Amino acid sequence: MMGVAVVAAVAMSMFAGIGPSNAADTTPMADDPGPVGSFAWKGFNWQKRFWGGAPMYNASWDANNVSNPDANGYVKLSISNPTGSAPVGAEFQSTREGFGYGTYSTTVEKDVSALQKEVVWGCLFTYDPNATPGYTEIDLCEASAWGGGAAYGESWPVTQGHGYWFDATLPPGQGNNTVNFDVTNAPILTHRMVWEPGRITFETFAGEGYNGPLLKRTVLEGSTVPTPAKEQIHFNLWVTGGGGGDAAHVAPESVTIRDFSFVPANQLTGPTPTITGTAAVGSTLTAVPGTWPAGTTLAYQWFKNGTAISGATGSTRVLAASDQGASLTVRVTGSLTGYASATKESAPTAAVAAGTLVAPTPTITGTLTVGSTLTANPGTWTSGTTLAYQWYRSGAVIAGATSKNYKLVSADKADTMSVRVTGSKAGYTTVSKFSASTAVVP
Repeated sequence: MMGVAVVAAVAMSMFAGIGPSNAADTTPMADDPGPVGSFAWKGFNWQKRFWGGAPMYNASWDANNVSNPDANGYVKLSISNPTGSAPVGAEFQSTREGFGYGTYSTTVEKDVSALQKEVVWGCLFTYDPNATPGYTEIDLCEASAWGGGAAYGESWPVTQGHGYWFDATLPPGQGNNTVNFDVTNAPILTHRMVWEPGRITFETFAGEGYNGPLLKRTVLEGSTVPTPAKEQIHFNLWVTGGGGGDAAHVAPESVTIRDFSFVPANQLTGPTPTITGTAAVGSTLTAVPGTWPAGTTLAYQWFKNGTAISGATGSTRVLAASDQGASLTVRVTGSLTGYASATKESAPTAAVAAGTLVAPTPTITGTLTVGSTLTANPGTWTSGTTLAYQWYRSGAVIAGATSKNYKLVSADKADTMSVRVTGSKAGYTTVSKFSASTAVVP
């Protein structure tokens, strides 16, 4: 059963003034090695854990339990127990935040079948403390007997696990997707995982490299596979207080990490999208994605002032009254088999202006005879427009004459009649239109 490798985040300010070690490792630094930490190793910068907290049962960690890379470029993690009753764990993590899809590999010098039952070898895992609910945690090669089950009168064997968490608020078996397998006494193990959209392939080999016996290959697929965030790479060795055992009195133990590598996935590239159309309520904006590689599937998401608009996932957006005053952008995400997906965002539009109503000039029908009824014909306005009427006698407002129909009275004799139609709609500029005047009422 895998454990949640909950690790406290460290602010980058902790790295200030800490210089890299003079390690023997000469791997060229990656384009983004992360901020300088405790040491440089395998092309990245790494920080030794010196702060307390989970998952170590007594929250005790010591940076001295992580060695600098030796002459061979190996890093050693140790559990110490200087008093014999207060073990101290070891952990280090990349200072880079965000690795994403690609191939991860590590070679480890340790017979994990000989792990003390209270010890957890965290091995290589990804973790982002801010990416709830699963923390983008993927565990490539965790191993433990999880306390041995002594509290339950059982004896658990040491097992290894491939898997990931999709909801760390749920217990093991519910919030994670995991495959456990038996360990061997191989003194060296090489682990590899390929993280792709919706799919993770795990492999564990006996020996150094990928030519030794394949001990386990696991493929996990589906919508719960984590998506990249600001995950860091961690290695840790710690003591669990769960499941029984004698956590306080574990003996010193160590693991040597010979190698780590990360090769980014084929990265899909695409152009920056543009937006056409008038930024006014009622108008239609259109996302122009540009030319992506053949076979790419495109998805759209519209944003208003940087916030995703619920349901706005088409290539067009009819601007609503709620969009008025805001600037809109669109993100286009391209997906292509064998490549890591890419997302490109357009420049923002101008602030969305009020819409312009379709407002025809009204006409008047009816007989110009006292006692007859005149009717205002407004024409076809923008759908949803609310219309109001006001009648005039020779250009003067007729009090109370605010209906679509008006019955001529004796006071209208020898005057001309006209009507004003006023249209209003949320998000649009209110418009008034006047009819032509009638002939004189006889």
